[in-house]
Parts: sequence; C-alpha cells; structure tokens
Amino acid sequence: MQLPVLESVPAYFATAPDGRTVPFIIAILLYDEQRKPRILPSVSKSIDRTIEITGREGLAMATIMDSDDLVIASKYIERAMRIDSAIVLFRCETPETCERLMGHLNSNYALQMVQEKDPEE
Repeated sequence: MQLPVLESVPAYFATAPDGRTVPFIIAILLYDEQRKPRILPSVSKSIDRTIEITGREGLAMATIMDSDDLVIASKYIERAMRIDSAIVLFRCETPETCERLMGHLNSNYALQMVQEKDPEE
C-alpha cells in the first residue's frame, strides 16, 4: 500500500482573546539516519508559504511529546505572540499528539487558516 504524498500541511493563526496572534504549523517529529530531527519537504513548503503570506521570518520550534501536558503548548504560543516575526512549528511525537494539540489550541484560541488575501479585499 502506497501512502499519498502531502504537498504541504496547513498553517493556522492562533488568536488570543486580547487580539494577539501568531501563525503555527503542526507536524510529526521525524528523525534521519543519524537520529537528528528532520523537516519533511511538505512542512518546509508550508513554512515558506507562511513566510510569503505573513511576512514573518522567525521560526520557533517546539517539540511536544506524548507525555507532555499540553499547557506547555500554550506557553510556546504566548511567548511567540511577543515576537513580531515568529511562526511556531510544533513537532509532535505521534499523530495522536498532533490531534490532541490541535484540540487544545482550538479550545484556547480562535484559529483561522493562513490563506492569501483575496485581491478584491
């Protein structure tokens, strides 16, 4: 069975009730043969696209393990909201952790997909 190749992964804005916002991407934590974390081309493409759309160029990486309390993710988001150029890349240990993280962020922030602005706006 061949798995489909992802072109890119979605990026979202997390917006706090006071209006502060930061874009983020959630990806699976993968390692190369030397056991160094690596970023898949689909994630790299999403980072590049988020930079193009938002003008933000700083990448803050956060690793989320299965055993982590997801409150730590909120701390990463809050810290990044204080940096004008930040994009947060969450690297999760498992797909289930990715799902839990997205649920946590959705419960604590207003989420909106990062998209190009309509030229008519």
